[in-house]
Amino acid sequence: MKAVVKYEAGPEMTRCMDVPVPKIGDDEVLVKVGYAGICGTDPHMHHNQSVFVLEPPIIMGHEFAGTIVETGANVTEWRKGDRVACETHAEFCGTCEYCRTNRYHICKQRKGYGFHVDGAFAEYVPVHTRILHKLPDSISFKDASVIEPVCVAYKSAFSSSNINPADHVAVIGPGPIGLLCVMMAKLAGAAKIALVGAAGDDMRLELAKSLGADVCVNAATEDAREVLKDFGNGAGAHLVIDTAGVAPALDLSLDLVRPFGQITKIGWGEKPVGFSLDRLLQKSATLKGHFSHTFDVWERVIELMADGKLDISPIITHEMPIEDWEKGYEMVENKTALKAVLNIGGETP
Repeated sequence: MKAVVKYEAGPEMTRCMDVPVPKIGDDEVLVKVGYAGICGTDPHMHHNQSVFVLEPPIIMGHEFAGTIVETGANVTEWRKGDRVACETHAEFCGTCEYCRTNRYHICKQRKGYGFHVDGAFAEYVPVHTRILHKLPDSISFKDASVIEPVCVAYKSAFSSSNINPADHVAVIGPGPIGLLCVMMAKLAGAAKIALVGAAGDDMRLELAKSLGADVCVNAATEDAREVLKDFGNGAGAHLVIDTAGVAPALDLSLDLVRPFGQITKIGWGEKPVGFSLDRLLQKSATLKGHFSHTFDVWERVIELMADGKLDISPIITHEMPIEDWEKGYEMVENKTALKAVLNIGGETP
């Protein structure tokens, strides 16, 4: 089968190659991948710049959906031909405190697709039944391939944070997850939503207006602090969601959040921030880290999408065959694409 493989540690050590079709365990199914989404971390891994430790050779990709074509000996609740969306948590122990309390995404033994276990930029992927989700016919594989970042946004907004109707919410970073967080804030009934971008984000900021953002600021040409000085009736944002991760984004978050408000940090940043966090203390504000998603979140997101209450199709701007994976990486890096997906098996099993 064809697969995009990071075959050695080091920059640009990635190529599309033929590899054996994987075998499945007794509690697994074999999924024929329909579409797979390119995450912003994938180009970083290609260039060997990821904050995550990789274990090459490894097939890349962790956002995907497809069709079951084979079931393991112990599998009874799933059938060949079932359309499924798949979580990214390829392995976890299932017995530790975190696994037993629906926090398996932070299990110490967790291994993610495309990072520690062969991933979804391939024609076939083995998937344990505990991370499978039934995909209604009303959701295409193309849309389903980005359910994973939707779940990140949903959980960050409604589990790690608590958006109340009439809250003022500021989002930093207009990437896919940032725009999805705008949609979540709109869904929650936020009174005003602000989105802050950077150089090259003009197209994304314009799209954000149609998704629910009331104020869009390009920090490359505007002073975000000045533009948003009256945000939240002058008190600041009840919630700031930082999807950018870099030090200047957290610095801005500390200025935008109101007293007793919250900053939820999704974006990763490997470098020290280099400034005091005393503003957090001064405002008695909360800084909350957020990572990943859980089974219940997937079920709710799928229901919202199936019912037409959450249309994520505007987020997907480009698609290409698996052979053009590098083009997709480049488009994500240079911001030509907002969200690019690989059409690996289309809609046909």
